Amino acid sequence: MTKTPSAAVSSASQPVTLRQIAVRAKASVMTVSRALGNRARVAASTRERVLRIAEALGYRPDPEINKLMHHLRSQRRRRFQSVICGLSTRTAEMDEPYFLAVVAGAKRQAESRGYGFMLMRIESDPVRWAGLHRSLRARGVQGVLLLPQREPIDLRGLLDWREFSVVAATSSVLAPEVNSVTPHHFANALLLCRQLAGLGYRRPGLVINTEHDRRVEHLFDAAFTWHGAREVPERVPPLLCDAISRQRLIAWWRRERPDVLVATEEGLLPKYARWLGPKARDSVGLASTNVRGLGELEPTGIDERPAEIGAAAVNLLASMIERRERGLPVSPTTTLLPGIWCPGRTVRMRPPAWLSS
Repeated sequence: MTKTPSAAVSSASQPVTLRQIAVRAKASVMTVSRALGNRARVAASTRERVLRIAEALGYRPDPEINKLMHHLRSQRRRRFQSVICGLSTRTAEMDEPYFLAVVAGAKRQAESRGYGFMLMRIESDPVRWAGLHRSLRARGVQGVLLLPQREPIDLRGLLDWREFSVVAATSSVLAPEVNSVTPHHFANALLLCRQLAGLGYRRPGLVINTEHDRRVEHLFDAAFTWHGAREVPERVPPLLCDAISRQRLIAWWRRERPDVLVATEEGLLPKYARWLGPKARDSVGLASTNVRGLGELEPTGIDERPAEIGAAAVNLLASMIERRERGLPVSPTTTLLPGIWCPGRTVRMRPPAWLSS
């Protein structure tokens, strides 16, 4: 019997079901569901066949059913869907609080979403990268998280990026260009300058080595320059050199006379204070673009929220894995997380005990 035009339209408007795909793929409905959801325990060949048939049939998932299934699965004990691997050229000896906080935040968020997480330390020498791709695949890695590196580096030859979802939680990876989550360096440095101005400081001086300046894409210096040109009487040129030494610091301080010295790590503040000597440090404030608010020093500065950066990067990466977004993006996006002002004891006539010891 020939269908009427209205009947044909009605039939065509019916949504494609998992059972229809299962019949064409010669697989169970459960297997089809797992393949479409990019979940484990499905052979790669079967997954590809199911996806091909679903596309040919015009299958579109029902968002309401997806929400229900997500809720039901979340009530069960979570199982690892796959593994997210954090890669860094930093050695264990180079670990510092910021890096460890990024890793901890990433690991916690990965496991909360049902993923395994592993940290892998790699060599900076491209010659030593052979076999890494095969190793990651053998361990079930689907997502690669590029962590802060020991120095700005080009990682284009590290992997065949077409087989992985990838996100960077750092600006120290010069290439390839991928989606990233990083601190909002310019806004953070400008917030620091404005808070110090509110405390009465008019000549903030940035101390930064060239490698760190390159790592943050010159945004600290840009913020200090903008602040000095528009919001305070005059700009203090930064101390910018390959290696910060006692002689260079003292010469710069005597020449430029900043009323507050700004370091890029809170751990540098005691050293800089010792170099300046008791007479100078009685009159100069100390602050940092990166403080963690830990220990007895209570330094003044910006908490860049590294744990939140790691967590946000994993959230983005997990979403990409679940949408099967692999390879390098055509138009990479960057998510900038603002930091938090941390008032401390290293500014404004409140010298902490460690300065006089």
